[in-house]
Amino acid sequence: MSGFLAGLGQKLAERWLAVLVLPGALFEAVTWLAAVLGPLRPWDAGFLVARAAAQTKALDGAPVAQALLLVGLLLGATAAGLVATALAGPVLRCWFTTRPRWLVERRRDRWDDAHQAYLAAAARKGESAQDFARRRGELAARRNAIALARPYRPTWMGDQMDAAVTRVHNRYGLDLDAAWPRLWLVVPDHVRTTIGDARTNLADAAATAGWGLMYLAVSAVTLWWPAALIGAATVAVGWRRGRTATAALAQVCESTVDLYGAELAKAVNVPLADGQLNQTVGFTITELFRKGA
Repeated sequence: MSGFLAGLGQKLAERWLAVLVLPGALFEAVTWLAAVLGPLRPWDAGFLVARAAAQTKALDGAPVAQALLLVGLLLGATAAGLVATALAGPVLRCWFTTRPRWLVERRRDRWDDAHQAYLAAAARKGESAQDFARRRGELAARRNAIALARPYRPTWMGDQMDAAVTRVHNRYGLDLDAAWPRLWLVVPDHVRTTIGDARTNLADAAATAGWGLMYLAVSAVTLWWPAALIGAATVAVGWRRGRTATAALAQVCESTVDLYGAELAKAVNVPLADGQLNQTVGFTITELFRKGA
């Protein structure tokens, strides 16, 4: 038990250092630069060196002040990390919002046009079956780049998760919202770990965007415009990582139904046709789990 607790403490310390302290220390450094340089001298290296030397000299021979400064910097870095983590929630709500509706309609129109082009595709005169299949695949890829199912949200990330629900319902007749808590109980531990890792990656990406918002706030307060560039770049990195994490999470959730949907049916004693999950079985499970609601 002592070895387990020691290992757990080491992992927590490593995560605290990687997620909170190091990014927080970088944020503190940028905040100090913004406060010292300000809008009038954004790149005045000489002034920056002189100010740093003056502040360092003031701490010479004052070990208590140095210790207090170190503790304050650690607490400040941790606090900044907690703020960035807290901002991950609003960031995720923005990524998966349902508004504005006009943007939903715009995405839906683009998807409908791409889908109609895919359905209307026909072999051209002299075109081989292989070339036709390749061209039809390109049309499908163009449609799927917008969304894997007809859009219901204004963002690509929101539609990725919605598409998993829609595709599962269309294929198996299963309401994933109602079935997921029960499905979670029948899947193996390694599947839960994989899903948990995907969720963590998405939360970390949102926290990265949260750091970007904090840099933008520093720029707005101090008017030091390089902080705005840092903030915009950080938000862009978080957004890009969020897209990757969302795609992975949606694929893992949909794959979990593909691989373990039959196990869910067996767990609730719903008969399977040829051992496979189909729409009849899915509708039965959905009605069972909804309990008339």
